Amino acid sequence: MPDDNGRLNPDSTLRPSAAVAIGHANPPNARRTGVGARSSRLADSRRLAARAAALANAQLDNLTDLQALLSDQPGLRATVTTADVHRQRLVRQHLRKVFDDVAAGQEQQVVQRLNTLLARYRVRPTITGTSPADWHISLAAPGTPSSVAYLAATVWGLAVWLCQRGIDRLGVCAEPHCHTVFLDHDSNRRRRFCSERCATRAHVRAHRARQRATRS
Repeated sequence: MPDDNGRLNPDSTLRPSAAVAIGHANPPNARRTGVGARSSRLADSRRLAARAAALANAQLDNLTDLQALLSDQPGLRATVTTADVHRQRLVRQHLRKVFDDVAAGQEQQVVQRLNTLLARYRVRPTITGTSPADWHISLAAPGTPSSVAYLAATVWGLAVWLCQRGIDRLGVCAEPHCHTVFLDHDSNRRRRFCSERCATRAHVRAHRARQRATRS
C-alpha cells in the first residue's frame, strides 16, 4: 500500500485482495453503520488518494515498472499488459498536472483536470455481495476491465479527498531536486516537503547560505 507520499510501504499490514482494492468503496468486513462507517469511508478515500499520489510519482518505462507499482495488488499485477502501461502513463501525466496546478494556485484548472478524468474513468457504484454480511459498494460497473476499474477508483478517491480535505492538502515537494507529490496531513496545513530527508536537505542548504551571507 502506498504511503501519503505515494511510496510503497513494505511494512504495511494492509494487503487487500484485488477485488477490494480495485472496486470496493469499503472492505466487505468493514462496519457500515454509525461512526464506524463514516470512518471507513474517510480511510478509504485516503487510501485511494494515496494511490493517486503513487501513480503521479511512478516511473512507468515498461511493464516491470507497472508491476512494481501494483505490488500490493497481486490479482491485477498478474494480468496487466503493455497496453495498460500506456493507459497508466496517460493518467499519471494528468494526475501530475493536477498536483502541479495546485502548487501554482490554479484551482479551477485542478477541478477541470479532475472532472476530465472522472468523465473518462467513470464510477458506477453498485451494492454487491452474497449476503448482508458481505454487502459492499463496488465502484466499477460490472464487466469493467480490472485495470480500468483500478484507475476509476484512483481518480474518484483523489477527487473525494480534495472535496473532503481541501485543495491545500495536495502538495509538491519544495526541494528543487525532488518534486515528489504528497498528501498533507499536518494540522497546520503547511507541509512543504515530501519527507524529512528533503526537509533536512533544504534546511541545511538555507543554513549554509545564511552563513555565507554573514561572512561576506
